Amino acid sequence: MKMKQLLFSVLAISLFVGCSKQVEPELPYAKELQGVLDSTRQSTNVMGVSVAIIIPGYRPWLGVSGESYPAQPITTDMLFDMGSAGKLIMAALVLDLCEDGLLSLDDTVSKYLPPYPDVDGSITIRQLLNHTNGLYDMVPHPGGPFRIPYDSIDFEKWWTIDEIFTKLGGKPYFTPGKGFHYTQAGYQLATLIVEKVTQSTVPEQIQKRLLDPLGIDGMLLDFSKPVPGRFEIAHPWVDTNSDGTPEDVFSKSRNWIASLSRILFYTRAKDFATWTQALFAGKVLKASSLDEMLTFVHPKQQEMDGPLFIDYGLGVMEINPQLMRDQRARGHLGSIPGYRAFVGHFTDHGVTMVVLYNSDTDEGGFPILDAMLGTVLNNLRQ
Repeated sequence: MKMKQLLFSVLAISLFVGCSKQVEPELPYAKELQGVLDSTRQSTNVMGVSVAIIIPGYRPWLGVSGESYPAQPITTDMLFDMGSAGKLIMAALVLDLCEDGLLSLDDTVSKYLPPYPDVDGSITIRQLLNHTNGLYDMVPHPGGPFRIPYDSIDFEKWWTIDEIFTKLGGKPYFTPGKGFHYTQAGYQLATLIVEKVTQSTVPEQIQKRLLDPLGIDGMLLDFSKPVPGRFEIAHPWVDTNSDGTPEDVFSKSRNWIASLSRILFYTRAKDFATWTQALFAGKVLKASSLDEMLTFVHPKQQEMDGPLFIDYGLGVMEINPQLMRDQRARGHLGSIPGYRAFVGHFTDHGVTMVVLYNSDTDEGGFPILDAMLGTVLNNLRQ
């Protein structure tokens, strides 16, 4: 009996030691990060913010500050619209399908889709994803919902693809492959191609192919159905009448923007950071597919909308180092009414950072991002 007890004790100790080695320590400057987040958020017009930072060797750091709406603080479980940062996930999905032989990046649009107005059928899937397709961007269309007063938007309207390329369409900017112009149109067509070859939906394929293998279940990808009760969404705030004061627009339907975007993805900061860290660590795609994603085109200055990024791959930006304290960051920015998003993987340090906030201001978010990045870098150098 004593021998059995001894063996049991040794086994228990071994299991305890083994388990304890698997538990990563808390980031030693976690309190400093939270203090920086609170102080910078309070000095901006940002209503609420959720941040996730993954630094190898430590538990992910999660920080929140501000409110979803009065008397309701932001929590780490709240979801935010990632806006165009979702292009990173969409491009990864297409590459995953290529790995399975369902697609090729050099396939043309005409192979899968019927003709649409002002859409050159010779455009390749690669050109859809890296914005070298020349397709007209619906966002600046003078009669479109992005250019009319916010309260005049038909929030319940579900836009069809035909309407997008007729009512919100326009002449191409250039011949496919002969320039660069950031446009949502490429990703709208890419969703149709994915649905065609999988006989499924983009949300279903993302969950099955990209999220389930990592145990991620905290993203909301399908707004064509009622929002499940287990999700809590941070309320979006928009200055609806341009008087300088944002209003809570949570009660407005998201049909209009979901149908126009075609990749309206909501996420918790931790889940987006976990997925992005895995992506750049080679745990989502094969090495050859990741190489394709990171094959960048180099837009000319006149082709770019501001200095946000210097190169563009397949759904991934090489973000302007001048905005990142001279650090090389690969990821994406997201901007959509009521939300802003940043996801970046800092390649020299292996660090991934996600910043999500529920305000319609670009000026407010960059001070928060800069302060958080500065704190991380200062501590990494010590």
